[in-house]
Amino acid sequence: MLRGSTPGIRRERQHGAVLQQPDRRDLERAGWRTTLDYRENLVRGRDGRLLQVDPVWHAEAERSDRSRHGSGPSERGVDFITATAESVDAVWSRLRVEAELAAVRVPIESRAQAS
Repeated sequence: MLRGSTPGIRRERQHGAVLQQPDRRDLERAGWRTTLDYRENLVRGRDGRLLQVDPVWHAEAERSDRSRHGSGPSERGVDFITATAESVDAVWSRLRVEAELAAVRVPIESRAQAS
């Protein structure tokens, strides 16, 4: 018998708090690989004094689109989207909108073949 296991007693699984944003989790479940960066835009006066610091969150996502457009070697490609915002929640929300738009866009090659 395994150490620490008691027969007949079931414990509920305990999970920690969900740390990621729901929009980011939805993107990753849809096959997007995501990254998040933080930057600061420094606003200075003419004399060089720092006047303000603007926080900027930059999120990127990429996804192989082979599953959507076929699996042949000439039909492979990658969707790449970016978004920028002042907060983490806002940047993931904007990136999700970009992902939804990317799903609607028709690749140039597909338009040429349809003509």
